Amino acid sequence: MEISFTQLRVYRECPWKYRLIFVEGHRVPLAPASSLGLSLHRALECFHRSRSPELDKLLQFYEERFVGAGFPTPELRAQYHDKGLRILKRYFEQDLSRRTRIVGIEREFVFPLGRHTARGMIDRIDLHPDGSYEVIDYKTQLESGREAPEGLPAAESLQLRFYALGLRESLAITPAMLTVHYLAAAVRKSLAYEASGEEELKALILDTADRIEAGDFRPDTSFCPRCDFRRSCPHSVAVD
Repeated sequence: MEISFTQLRVYRECPWKYRLIFVEGHRVPLAPASSLGLSLHRALECFHRSRSPELDKLLQFYEERFVGAGFPTPELRAQYHDKGLRILKRYFEQDLSRRTRIVGIEREFVFPLGRHTARGMIDRIDLHPDGSYEVIDYKTQLESGREAPEGLPAAESLQLRFYALGLRESLAITPAMLTVHYLAAAVRKSLAYEASGEEELKALILDTADRIEAGDFRPDTSFCPRCDFRRSCPHSVAVD
């Protein structure tokens, strides 16, 4: 089978949730935060592809690609729209001091892994003046949760390592730095890439793909309180 990081993450959260989304085709409805996140990602992708130095161009891309779905009221939609404008204006000011060269935007990778295939899409790849590469993933909000020793939440550290593995296996590029750029907080958290954990990561991906292929969708109720299907799932133990 072909496996992405999203599939890996969802299965690790709950195999039954994986079945609901990727086998039965249930969709997680858009919400204000996810709609804003999509809007920001699309605006930044178009802006950096255009190589425009103008703030007005970035804001134009945002207006053209703003996702208006998922807002219960027009007032909330306007609030999130304005929040996005503030985020992008601050992002633009920060980006003026950037010394790296962007060499990859929404860069796809595909590589064989045992009987399976791993696939992913990297938000951004930067080349530093010293010749080193940095993988960058955009997140809208700072997520709460247990911090990994390197300063990143464990799930996001795993995502970046998945991308770094894809970059090495598919494009023969070894990144020196892995970074999450939290757009709303204007904060970047980074960790140095260590290739020593690759075999363990490959084993995790392979084991997950094997379980999915075998139809092992036994529910894990520990994730129920944070699940989008907690009100409709027959296995849910969440109490709202």
